Amino acid sequence: MRARFILAGLALAASTAAARAEGGTLVIVGGGLDPANAEIFAALLDARPEGAPGIAIIPAASGESAASSRAFTAALQRHGTRPEDIVTIRLAAVDDPGTPDEDESRWAGNAHDPAEIAAVKRAGAIWFLGGDQARITAVLLEKDGSDTPMLAAIRQRLAGGAVVGGTSAGAAIMSEGMIGQGDSLGALLANAGGEPLELTRGLGFLKGALVDQHFGERARLGRLAVAITDPGQPQRIGLGIDEDTALIVSLGDGRALVKGSGYVTLLDARMAQRTRGPRIGIAGLRLGLAGAGDSIGLAEPGVTPAPIRKPTAGREYVERPLLAGGGMAYGDQTLAGVVGEGLLDNAAASVTERHSFAGREGVTYRFAKTGAARGWWGRDAQGRARYTIEGVAFDITPITVAIRKATD
Repeated sequence: MRARFILAGLALAASTAAARAEGGTLVIVGGGLDPANAEIFAALLDARPEGAPGIAIIPAASGESAASSRAFTAALQRHGTRPEDIVTIRLAAVDDPGTPDEDESRWAGNAHDPAEIAAVKRAGAIWFLGGDQARITAVLLEKDGSDTPMLAAIRQRLAGGAVVGGTSAGAAIMSEGMIGQGDSLGALLANAGGEPLELTRGLGFLKGALVDQHFGERARLGRLAVAITDPGQPQRIGLGIDEDTALIVSLGDGRALVKGSGYVTLLDARMAQRTRGPRIGIAGLRLGLAGAGDSIGLAEPGVTPAPIRKPTAGREYVERPLLAGGGMAYGDQTLAGVVGEGLLDNAAASVTERHSFAGREGVTYRFAKTGAARGWWGRDAQGRARYTIEGVAFDITPITVAIRKATD
């Protein structure tokens, strides 16, 4: 198992990142980026500083670095990037089986190579491909946890106004802490047989929040809740980013804009309390949800809706109590469905619950209206219907489940 994330690692990250600055932009994509997603590619390309059109692709996370780099290169060209402005940095942790004439594992030390570092220094945008996030940190951090020369150069470019972005694993490395592995039931229920949560060290381009990716598609709300209440992990704000969705962070102004087809979940654990033991319970979380066009405050966490969205209060779509439940026979299990339509857009609801379990052990997710809870709904220019959610109370409670075949 990879090294456990500890406070000492964060202190080292802060000391080695003095040049981490406020002039650049982060484009953090939750994975599954559609090559045709014009708004996300425009956000990446438009963020490049004037006079620096180059884009450096870092394939270190990928197990098929050549194919992944070719695919992203093709996507960039589809959105107007000139071929001569794109370079793949020869940095990888494993060999690509699709290139029998090249052993990419020999690139593992290239974070010290002057030619590769020079290519990074010329770039106006630096992009991390997906794969295994631990491979990125393994090649960009020294064994003592300090920055390699290439990582120092990336920080310098970000400080100078360049854009640093990434998808999937390339999103996970953005925060100072990093989620290395785990699923929600494995994180919440030690004996349920899921994949346990592992927290380790990220690269820290984004301060003050912990990033999770593939968020809605892989039901990672519970995993993020456990991560941001972990005693050894100081960030109490979580950002869960769906696939084909980007959080565009302009460093220094304390706000970020959402683009793409999904949502970004804002989870605030600053007032939360967590029970100890193998079955984790968490009370006092606050949840927000932001879609394309919405903005998220990072300095003071909160969600601001896009102008196209209107308040749900007083014009609720649903006016009947909904069943508390879970499983495949139940309706929409997304946060937008459960908390948007089922709670804030429901005049008859003050609380809604969903249950998940493995064997006899399970958890209840409880979402409740508060005085600060607000909901908005509207369609954007592409006709996509989206909710915006702010200030919903969220608790996680362990439960014991007994299932018996009906006898009558």
